[in-house]
Amino acid sequence: MGSVAEFVDLRREVERLRAENARLGRLLELRGQDTSAAPAQLSAPVEPPGLVTMASPTQDKLALFADRFRARADVYAVRWDNARTGAAGWMPAVAGGWRKGMDRRGAAHLPRTTEVVAAHLVGDVFMGLYPLMPGNTCHFVVADFDGPTAMLDALAYVKAARASAVPAAMEISQSGRGAHVWIFFTGAVPAATARRRHGPVARGDGAARVDEPAVV
Repeated sequence: MGSVAEFVDLRREVERLRAENARLGRLLELRGQDTSAAPAQLSAPVEPPGLVTMASPTQDKLALFADRFRARADVYAVRWDNARTGAAGWMPAVAGGWRKGMDRRGAAHLPRTTEVVAAHLVGDVFMGLYPLMPGNTCHFVVADFDGPTAMLDALAYVKAARASAVPAAMEISQSGRGAHVWIFFTGAVPAATARRRHGPVARGDGAARVDEPAVV
């Protein structure tokens, strides 16, 4: 026989699981519904050179990337890590790299070239995009979900998008503890509209990025 304390702990865990199960049911509205996988969603029209596959030439893959992830080409972001403090973040790539005491106003930003994208896709460079274009427009938006319920929240976001006939693509973040949901537009959209209409719908803790680096 276990102790009273163990019994109490088990009861608390059961109640916690029941509450989480109820929350999942409310988020995804699965009770009494067909839970089979939904058919593939339509994406942007396939244009020449046609459908790009793993066997396609490199130039076709780069062209597909450039077409889907339309962002500023005059600058891109690189990741930084501080081994001493454990802090990490993103900063614009500049000629010669950032140095202590460097004047940010005089920094020469490096352009996002085809070579940079190719290096990113093979893992030689860790590149981030700046989706906010001149004129405060964007061609895609990505919602970032973190925390213990990140996956459930991202799934709820995708479900809400599909309910509005909005194609949305979900991926697990690099850490494995978060998720991203991407929405691509057929043309330039005012950033304020993209953030307002396609912003977080699950819990409110997913950021719809248009003015900070997006990692792809």
